Amino acid sequence: MTEVLGVSVGASAVRMARPDVRPQNSGRMGFHHDTVDAYWDRAEELAAESIGVVLSQPGEGGPVQATGVAYRDQQQFGEIQQAMASQRLYNYRLVPEARAALQYLESSGELGHFGTIGIYDLGSSGLTISVIDRGTGQVLLAERTIDISGDDFDRLISDNQLAKQGVDIAGDQELSEFTARCRVAKEQLSTSGAVCLPGDGGVILISREAFESLVTVPIEYSARLVRDVISRSPKHVDALVLIGGGARIPLVESILDAWIDLPVITPAEPESVAARGAALLATPVVDAPRRAAPVPSARESEAAPASLAGAPDWLSPEPGGDRPADSKRKVRGAVLVAGGLVAIAALGLSLGYGGSATEPTSAPAETSVPITAVPTTPRTTVPPTSAPPSTTTVPPTTEAAQAPARTYSEPEYVPPPAPPPAPAPLIPGLPQIQLPQIELPPPPVFELPRF
Repeated sequence: MTEVLGVSVGASAVRMARPDVRPQNSGRMGFHHDTVDAYWDRAEELAAESIGVVLSQPGEGGPVQATGVAYRDQQQFGEIQQAMASQRLYNYRLVPEARAALQYLESSGELGHFGTIGIYDLGSSGLTISVIDRGTGQVLLAERTIDISGDDFDRLISDNQLAKQGVDIAGDQELSEFTARCRVAKEQLSTSGAVCLPGDGGVILISREAFESLVTVPIEYSARLVRDVISRSPKHVDALVLIGGGARIPLVESILDAWIDLPVITPAEPESVAARGAALLATPVVDAPRRAAPVPSARESEAAPASLAGAPDWLSPEPGGDRPADSKRKVRGAVLVAGGLVAIAALGLSLGYGGSATEPTSAPAETSVPITAVPTTPRTTVPPTSAPPSTTTVPPTTEAAQAPARTYSEPEYVPPPAPPPAPAPLIPGLPQIQLPQIELPPPPVFELPRF
Protein backbone atom coordinates (compact mmCIF):
# COMPACT_ATOMS: atom_id res chain seq x y z
CA MET A 1 0.00 0.00 0.00
CA THR A 2 1.30 3.47 -0.86
CA GLU A 3 2.28 5.51 2.20
CA VAL A 4 0.16 8.69 2.32
CA LEU A 5 -0.22 11.54 4.76
CA GLY A 6 -3.29 13.62 5.60
CA VAL A 7 -3.13 16.96 7.37
CA SER A 8 -5.78 19.31 8.76
CA VAL A 9 -4.76 22.85 9.75
CA GLY A 10 -6.69 24.20 12.72
CA ALA A 11 -6.21 27.47 14.53
CA SER A 12 -4.81 25.80 17.67
CA ALA A 13 -3.47 22.47 16.38
CA VAL A 14 -2.12 20.75 13.28
CA ARG A 15 -3.36 17.16 13.02
CA MET A 16 -1.72 14.52 10.84
CA ALA A 17 -3.06 11.08 10.01
CA ARG A 18 -1.50 8.13 8.15
CA PRO A 19 -3.45 4.99 7.26
CA ASP A 20 -2.33 1.85 9.04
CA VAL A 21 -1.25 -0.80 6.56
CA ARG A 22 -2.05 -3.56 9.01
CA PRO A 23 -5.62 -4.91 8.90
CA GLN A 24 -7.92 -4.08 11.82
CA ASN A 25 -10.14 -6.55 13.68
CA SER A 26 -13.19 -4.38 13.04
CA GLY A 27 -12.58 -4.44 9.31
CA ARG A 28 -12.23 -0.64 9.20
CA MET A 29 -9.09 1.15 8.18
CA GLY A 30 -6.97 2.30 11.12
CA PHE A 31 -4.90 5.49 11.30
CA HIS A 32 -1.82 6.70 13.10
CA HIS A 33 -2.38 10.19 14.49
CA ASP A 34 0.00 13.00 15.43
CA THR A 35 -0.99 16.38 16.85
CA VAL A 36 1.23 19.47 16.91
CA ASP A 37 0.11 22.29 19.19
CA ALA A 38 -0.16 25.55 17.24
CA TYR A 39 -1.26 27.73 20.13
CA TRP A 40 1.94 29.81 20.06
CA ASP A 41 2.74 29.63 16.32
CA ARG A 42 1.08 30.35 13.01
CA ALA A 43 -0.76 27.17 12.10
CA GLU A 44 -0.08 27.23 8.34
CA GLU A 45 3.68 27.67 8.76
CA LEU A 46 3.79 25.04 11.50
CA ALA A 47 1.92 22.61 9.25
CA ALA A 48 4.42 23.09 6.41
CA GLU A 49 7.36 22.54 8.78
CA SER A 50 5.74 19.43 10.26
CA ILE A 51 5.05 17.99 6.82
CA GLY A 52 8.68 18.54 5.88
CA VAL A 53 9.83 16.66 8.95
CA VAL A 54 7.50 13.72 8.27
CA LEU A 55 8.52 13.51 4.61
CA SER A 56 12.19 13.35 5.59
CA GLN A 57 11.58 10.29 7.76
CA PRO A 58 10.58 6.94 6.21
CA GLY A 59 7.44 5.36 7.63
CA GLU A 60 6.53 1.74 8.21
CA GLY A 61 5.47 1.30 4.60
CA GLY A 62 8.32 3.37 3.18
CA PRO A 63 8.57 7.08 2.40
CA VAL A 64 5.40 9.13 1.97
CA GLN A 65 4.41 9.19 -1.69
CA ALA A 66 1.42 11.54 -1.46
CA THR A 67 0.15 14.23 0.91
CA GLY A 68 -3.33 15.69 1.24
CA VAL A 69 -3.93 18.93 3.13
CA ALA A 70 -7.46 20.02 4.11
CA TYR A 71 -8.17 23.75 4.01
CA ARG A 72 -11.05 25.68 5.59
CA ASP A 73 -11.63 28.51 3.08
CA GLN A 74 -9.99 30.27 0.15
CA GLN A 75 -7.93 32.54 2.39
CA GLN A 76 -6.37 29.56 4.14
CA PHE A 77 -5.90 27.93 0.73
CA GLY A 78 -3.48 30.71 -0.27
CA GLU A 79 -1.76 30.81 3.11
CA ILE A 80 -1.05 27.06 3.00
CA GLN A 81 0.34 27.37 -0.53
CA GLN A 82 2.74 30.12 0.52
CA ALA A 83 3.88 28.22 3.61
CA MET A 84 4.50 25.04 1.59
CA ALA A 85 6.41 26.94 -1.08
CA SER A 86 8.65 28.49 1.61
CA GLN A 87 9.55 24.93 2.68
CA ARG A 88 10.06 23.88 -0.97
CA LEU A 89 7.27 21.30 -0.75
CA TYR A 90 5.20 20.71 -3.88
CA ASN A 91 4.07 17.06 -3.77
CA TYR A 92 0.72 17.68 -2.06
CA ARG A 93 -2.98 18.13 -2.81
CA LEU A 94 -5.25 20.75 -1.25
CA VAL A 95 -8.81 19.54 -0.55
CA PRO A 96 -11.74 21.31 1.16
CA GLU A 97 -12.40 20.24 4.75
CA ALA A 98 -16.03 19.33 4.04
CA ARG A 99 -15.00 17.15 1.08
CA ALA A 100 -12.31 15.44 3.19
CA ALA A 101 -14.77 14.80 6.02
CA LEU A 102 -17.29 13.29 3.61
CA GLN A 103 -14.62 11.02 2.15
CA TYR A 104 -13.75 9.56 5.54
CA LEU A 105 -17.39 9.18 6.59
CA GLU A 106 -18.09 7.32 3.35
CA SER A 107 -15.17 4.92 3.90
CA SER A 108 -16.06 4.30 7.54
CA GLY A 109 -19.69 3.43 6.71
CA GLU A 110 -21.10 5.67 9.45
CA LEU A 111 -23.47 7.54 7.13
CA GLY A 112 -25.63 4.52 6.41
CA HIS A 113 -28.44 5.23 3.96
CA PHE A 114 -28.61 8.99 4.51
CA GLY A 115 -28.58 10.97 1.27
CA THR A 116 -28.02 14.62 2.23
CA ILE A 117 -26.13 15.34 5.44
CA GLY A 118 -25.31 18.38 7.51
CA ILE A 119 -21.83 18.79 9.01
CA TYR A 120 -21.40 20.69 12.28
CA ASP A 121 -17.68 21.55 12.55
CA LEU A 122 -16.87 23.30 15.85
CA GLY A 123 -13.19 24.26 16.13
CA SER A 124 -11.07 26.59 18.18
CA SER A 125 -11.57 29.55 15.81
CA GLY A 126 -15.27 29.20 14.95
CA LEU A 127 -18.18 27.09 13.76
CA THR A 128 -18.83 25.96 10.18
CA ILE A 129 -22.18 24.43 9.19
CA SER A 130 -22.31 22.73 5.78
CA VAL A 131 -24.94 20.81 3.81
CA ILE A 132 -23.52 18.19 1.41
CA ASP A 133 -25.19 16.02 -1.19
CA ARG A 134 -23.64 12.54 -0.88
CA GLY A 135 -24.52 11.57 -4.43
CA THR A 136 -22.57 14.41 -6.09
CA GLY A 137 -20.26 15.44 -3.24
CA GLN A 138 -21.42 19.04 -3.78
CA VAL A 139 -21.63 21.49 -0.89
CA LEU A 140 -25.15 22.86 -1.22
CA LEU A 141 -24.94 25.45 1.56
CA ALA A 142 -22.30 26.59 4.04
CA GLU A 143 -22.30 29.12 6.87
CA ARG A 144 -19.46 30.11 9.21
CA THR A 145 -19.49 32.16 12.41
CA ILE A 146 -16.89 33.14 14.98
CA ASP A 147 -19.49 33.97 17.62
CA ILE A 148 -19.00 30.50 19.10
CA SER A 149 -15.64 28.73 19.22
CA GLY A 150 -13.40 26.61 21.37
CA ASP A 151 -11.32 29.68 22.22
CA ASP A 152 -14.44 31.31 23.68
CA PHE A 153 -14.95 28.29 25.93
CA ASP A 154 -11.33 28.60 27.12
CA ARG A 155 -11.84 32.25 28.01
CA LEU A 156 -15.05 31.48 29.88
CA ILE A 157 -13.17 28.96 32.05
CA SER A 158 -10.31 31.41 32.55
CA ASP A 159 -12.60 34.24 33.68
CA ASN A 160 -14.48 31.87 36.00
CA GLN A 161 -11.32 30.58 37.67
CA LEU A 162 -9.73 34.01 38.06
CA ALA A 163 -12.92 35.37 39.63
CA LYS A 164 -13.07 32.48 42.10
CA GLN A 165 -9.44 32.86 43.14
CA GLY A 166 -9.57 36.65 43.23
CA VAL A 167 -6.42 36.84 41.13
CA ASP A 168 -5.78 39.57 38.59
CA ILE A 169 -3.17 38.58 36.00
CA ALA A 170 -1.79 41.72 34.43
CA GLY A 171 0.82 40.36 32.02
CA ASP A 172 -0.29 39.12 28.60
CA GLN A 173 2.18 36.24 28.68
CA GLU A 174 0.94 34.98 32.04
CA LEU A 175 -2.69 35.34 30.94
CA SER A 176 -2.00 33.38 27.74
CA GLU A 177 -0.34 30.57 29.67
CA PHE A 178 -3.24 30.44 32.12
CA THR A 179 -5.76 30.31 29.26
CA ALA A 180 -3.76 27.51 27.63
CA ARG A 181 -4.08 25.45 30.82
CA CYS A 182 -7.81 26.16 30.79
CA ARG A 183 -7.94 24.63 27.31
CA VAL A 184 -6.29 21.48 28.65
CA ALA A 185 -8.87 21.39 31.45
CA LYS A 186 -11.69 21.73 28.91
CA GLU A 187 -10.37 18.78 26.90
CA GLN A 188 -10.07 16.62 30.02
CA LEU A 189 -13.64 17.46 31.05
CA SER A 190 -14.87 15.59 27.95
CA THR A 191 -14.04 12.33 29.72
CA SER A 192 -13.78 13.38 33.39
CA GLY A 193 -16.28 14.72 35.90
CA ALA A 194 -13.83 17.23 37.41
CA VAL A 195 -10.33 18.55 36.70
CA CYS A 196 -7.61 19.95 38.98
CA LEU A 197 -4.57 21.51 37.27
CA PRO A 198 -1.94 23.25 39.44
CA GLY A 199 0.29 25.88 37.93
CA ASP A 200 2.20 29.11 38.46
CA GLY A 201 -0.85 31.28 37.76
CA GLY A 202 -3.04 29.38 40.21
CA VAL A 203 -4.86 26.08 40.53
CA ILE A 204 -7.59 25.36 37.97
CA LEU A 205 -10.34 23.42 39.72
CA ILE A 206 -13.60 22.97 37.83
CA SER A 207 -16.28 20.32 37.47
CA ARG A 208 -18.14 19.29 34.34
CA GLU A 209 -21.41 20.70 35.72
CA ALA A 210 -19.77 24.10 36.28
CA PHE A 211 -18.28 24.03 32.79
CA GLU A 212 -21.60 23.11 31.16
CA SER A 213 -23.34 25.97 32.97
CA LEU A 214 -20.83 28.33 31.34
CA VAL A 215 -21.22 27.06 27.76
CA THR A 216 -24.93 26.19 27.61
CA VAL A 217 -26.00 29.53 26.12
CA PRO A 218 -23.40 29.58 23.31
CA ILE A 219 -24.18 25.97 22.36
CA GLU A 220 -27.90 26.71 22.23
CA TYR A 221 -27.11 29.68 20.00
CA SER A 222 -25.27 27.34 17.64
CA ALA A 223 -28.30 25.02 17.60
CA ARG A 224 -30.47 27.89 16.35
CA LEU A 225 -27.93 28.52 13.57
CA VAL A 226 -28.12 24.87 12.55
CA ARG A 227 -31.90 25.02 12.34
CA ASP A 228 -31.69 28.15 10.20
CA VAL A 229 -29.21 26.59 7.75
CA ILE A 230 -31.23 23.38 7.48
CA SER A 231 -34.42 25.35 6.80
CA ARG A 232 -32.70 27.15 3.89
CA SER A 233 -31.17 24.02 2.37
CA PRO A 234 -32.28 23.32 -1.21
CA LYS A 235 -32.54 19.62 -0.30
CA HIS A 236 -33.96 17.88 2.72
CA VAL A 237 -31.24 17.10 5.28
CA ASP A 238 -31.35 13.52 6.56
CA ALA A 239 -28.74 13.58 9.36
CA LEU A 240 -26.31 15.85 11.22
CA VAL A 241 -22.66 14.85 11.72
CA LEU A 242 -20.56 16.50 14.46
CA ILE A 243 -16.83 16.92 13.83
CA GLY A 244 -14.06 19.11 15.18
CA GLY A 245 -12.62 19.38 18.67
CA GLY A 246 -15.84 20.90 20.02
CA ALA A 247 -17.77 17.73 19.11
CA ARG A 248 -16.00 15.97 21.99
CA ILE A 249 -17.99 18.03 24.51
CA PRO A 250 -20.93 15.80 25.59
CA LEU A 251 -23.23 18.80 26.03
CA VAL A 252 -22.92 19.70 22.34
CA GLU A 253 -24.40 16.41 21.17
CA SER A 254 -27.14 16.42 23.82
CA ILE A 255 -28.32 19.97 23.00
CA LEU A 256 -28.27 19.44 19.23
CA ASP A 257 -30.08 16.14 19.62
CA ALA A 258 -32.82 17.91 21.60
CA TRP A 259 -33.08 20.97 19.33
CA ILE A 260 -32.68 19.37 15.89
CA ASP A 261 -35.23 16.82 14.76
CA LEU A 262 -32.58 14.76 12.96
CA PRO A 263 -30.28 11.84 13.75
CA VAL A 264 -27.02 13.16 15.24
CA ILE A 265 -23.80 11.25 14.46
CA THR A 266 -20.53 11.82 16.31
CA PRO A 267 -17.68 9.71 14.88
CA ALA A 268 -14.77 8.50 16.99
CA GLU A 269 -12.05 11.11 17.38
CA PRO A 270 -14.06 13.80 15.59
CA GLU A 271 -11.19 16.32 15.70
CA SER A 272 -9.13 14.25 13.19
CA VAL A 273 -11.90 13.42 10.69
CA ALA A 274 -10.68 16.02 8.17
CA ALA A 275 -7.07 14.82 8.41
CA ARG A 276 -8.08 11.21 7.80
CA GLY A 277 -10.22 12.20 4.84
CA ALA A 278 -7.35 14.27 3.40
CA ALA A 279 -5.12 11.19 3.61
CA LEU A 280 -7.68 9.17 1.65
CA LEU A 281 -7.84 11.88 -1.03
CA ALA A 282 -4.06 12.28 -1.31
CA THR A 283 -2.60 11.38 -4.70
CA PRO A 284 1.00 11.80 -5.91
CA VAL A 285 1.89 14.84 -7.98
CA VAL A 286 3.84 13.50 -10.94
CA ASP A 287 5.68 16.70 -11.91
CA ALA A 288 6.35 17.88 -8.35
CA PRO A 289 10.18 17.63 -8.51
CA ARG A 290 10.30 19.82 -11.65
CA ARG A 291 7.89 22.49 -10.49
CA ALA A 292 9.26 25.69 -9.01
CA ALA A 293 6.06 26.70 -7.26
CA PRO A 294 2.31 26.26 -7.76
CA VAL A 295 0.82 29.14 -9.72
CA PRO A 296 -2.37 30.34 -7.98
CA SER A 297 -5.47 31.09 -10.00
CA ALA A 298 -7.20 34.44 -10.02
CA ARG A 299 -9.57 33.36 -7.25
CA GLU A 300 -6.70 32.06 -5.15
CA SER A 301 -4.75 35.26 -5.68
CA GLU A 302 -7.65 37.28 -4.34
CA ALA A 303 -7.74 35.07 -1.24
CA ALA A 304 -4.03 35.59 -0.51
CA PRO A 305 -3.10 38.14 2.18
CA ALA A 306 -2.66 41.74 1.03
CA SER A 307 0.73 42.19 2.73
CA LEU A 308 3.51 39.58 2.53
CA ALA A 309 6.37 39.23 4.98
CA GLY A 310 8.91 38.87 2.15
CA ALA A 311 7.76 41.89 0.17
CA PRO A 312 10.67 43.91 -1.33
CA ASP A 313 11.59 47.19 0.26
CA TRP A 314 10.45 49.25 -2.70
CA LEU A 315 6.87 48.05 -2.20
CA SER A 316 6.76 49.50 1.29
CA PRO A 317 5.41 53.03 1.65
CA GLU A 318 7.96 55.77 2.18
CA PRO A 319 8.21 56.72 5.86
CA GLY A 320 6.67 60.06 6.67
CA GLY A 321 9.11 62.84 7.52
CA ASP A 322 9.75 66.56 7.40
CA ARG A 323 9.89 68.45 4.16
CA PRO A 324 13.33 68.47 2.50
CA ALA A 325 15.64 71.41 2.99
CA ASP A 326 15.32 72.58 -0.62
CA SER A 327 11.54 73.04 -0.22
CA LYS A 328 12.18 75.17 2.86
CA ARG A 329 14.63 77.26 0.84
CA LYS A 330 12.02 77.71 -1.89
CA VAL A 331 9.46 78.96 0.64
CA ARG A 332 12.00 81.25 2.22
CA GLY A 333 12.91 82.65 -1.23
CA ALA A 334 9.26 83.35 -1.97
CA VAL A 335 8.99 85.31 1.28
CA LEU A 336 12.05 87.36 0.35
CA VAL A 337 10.60 88.18 -3.07
CA ALA A 338 7.31 89.24 -1.48
CA GLY A 339 9.19 91.41 1.02
CA GLY A 340 11.12 93.05 -1.81
CA LEU A 341 7.93 93.85 -3.66
CA VAL A 342 6.48 95.44 -0.53
CA ALA A 343 9.58 97.64 -0.14
CA ILE A 344 9.45 98.71 -3.79
CA ALA A 345 5.76 99.54 -3.48
CA ALA A 346 6.39 101.64 -0.38
CA LEU A 347 9.24 103.50 -2.06
CA GLY A 348 7.14 104.19 -5.15
CA LEU A 349 4.29 105.55 -3.07
CA SER A 350 6.60 107.86 -1.16
CA LEU A 351 8.20 109.11 -4.40
CA GLY A 352 4.91 109.50 -6.22
CA TYR A 353 2.92 111.28 -3.51
CA GLY A 354 5.25 112.70 -0.95
CA GLY A 355 8.38 113.27 -2.97
CA SER A 356 11.83 112.02 -2.08
CA ALA A 357 12.30 110.65 1.40
CA THR A 358 15.42 112.80 1.93
CA GLU A 359 14.27 116.07 0.24
CA PRO A 360 12.03 118.58 2.03
CA THR A 361 8.54 119.32 0.78
CA SER A 362 8.29 122.60 -1.13
CA ALA A 363 4.54 123.15 -0.81
CA PRO A 364 3.80 124.62 2.67
CA ALA A 365 0.08 124.57 2.11
CA GLU A 366 -0.01 120.76 1.66
CA THR A 367 0.30 118.19 4.38
CA SER A 368 2.88 115.44 3.76
CA VAL A 369 1.97 112.30 5.71
CA PRO A 370 4.89 109.87 6.18
CA ILE A 371 4.34 106.29 5.02
CA THR A 372 4.47 103.78 7.87
CA ALA A 373 4.42 100.03 7.22
CA VAL A 374 2.68 98.00 9.92
CA PRO A 375 5.08 95.16 10.90
CA THR A 376 3.73 91.61 10.93
CA THR A 377 6.43 90.28 13.30
CA PRO A 378 7.88 91.74 16.52
CA ARG A 379 10.86 93.97 15.91
CA THR A 380 13.29 96.10 17.86
CA THR A 381 13.08 99.82 17.20
CA VAL A 382 16.46 101.50 16.76
CA PRO A 383 16.51 104.94 18.41
CA PRO A 384 17.31 107.81 16.02
CA THR A 385 20.72 109.48 16.08
CA SER A 386 19.14 112.94 16.12
CA ALA A 387 15.99 114.34 17.66
CA PRO A 388 14.05 116.04 14.87
CA PRO A 389 10.49 117.16 15.46
CA SER A 390 9.07 114.38 13.27
CA THR A 391 10.80 111.02 12.94
CA THR A 392 9.54 107.95 11.19
CA THR A 393 11.24 104.57 11.54
CA VAL A 394 10.77 102.30 8.54
CA PRO A 395 10.86 98.65 9.68
CA PRO A 396 13.28 96.37 7.85
CA THR A 397 11.78 94.08 5.27
CA THR A 398 12.21 90.30 5.24
CA GLU A 399 15.02 90.64 2.69
CA ALA A 400 16.97 93.12 4.83
CA ALA A 401 16.20 91.59 8.23
CA GLN A 402 19.91 91.53 9.12
CA ALA A 403 20.61 95.18 8.10
CA PRO A 404 20.37 98.03 10.63
CA ALA A 405 17.20 100.11 10.54
CA ARG A 406 17.25 103.42 8.66
CA THR A 407 15.71 106.63 9.97
CA TYR A 408 14.42 109.43 7.81
CA SER A 409 13.79 112.98 9.00
CA GLU A 410 11.09 115.14 7.61
CA PRO A 411 11.11 118.97 7.73
CA GLU A 412 8.81 120.78 10.04
CA TYR A 413 5.39 121.53 8.74
CA VAL A 414 2.48 123.58 9.98
CA PRO A 415 -0.49 121.44 10.96
CA PRO A 416 -3.59 122.32 8.97
CA PRO A 417 -6.44 123.89 10.83
CA ALA A 418 -8.87 121.34 9.50
CA PRO A 419 -9.51 118.19 11.56
CA PRO A 420 -7.39 115.18 10.70
CA PRO A 421 -8.81 113.27 7.73
CA ALA A 422 -10.11 109.72 7.99
CA PRO A 423 -7.55 106.91 7.63
CA ALA A 424 -6.86 105.85 4.09
CA PRO A 425 -8.25 102.45 2.92
CA LEU A 426 -5.94 99.44 3.10
CA ILE A 427 -4.92 97.46 0.02
CA PRO A 428 -5.96 93.76 0.44
CA GLY A 429 -3.25 91.17 -0.09
CA LEU A 430 -0.38 93.55 0.83
CA PRO A 431 1.01 94.56 4.22
CA GLN A 432 -1.01 97.18 5.99
CA ILE A 433 0.37 100.37 4.37
CA GLN A 434 -1.36 103.66 4.97
CA LEU A 435 -1.47 105.84 1.86
CA PRO A 436 -0.84 109.57 2.22
CA GLN A 437 -3.74 111.96 2.17
CA ILE A 438 -3.42 114.61 -0.56
CA GLU A 439 -5.18 117.90 -0.02
CA LEU A 440 -5.82 120.00 -3.10
CA PRO A 441 -5.40 123.80 -2.89
CA PRO A 442 -8.57 125.84 -2.75
CA PRO A 443 -9.94 126.89 -6.15
CA PRO A 444 -8.97 130.44 -7.29
CA VAL A 445 -11.52 133.20 -6.94
CA PHE A 446 -12.30 135.07 -10.15
CA GLU A 447 -13.81 138.59 -10.00
CA LEU A 448 -15.82 139.83 -12.92
CA PRO A 449 -14.83 143.27 -14.27
CA ARG A 450 -17.11 146.11 -13.38
CA PHE A 451 -18.44 148.37 -16.14
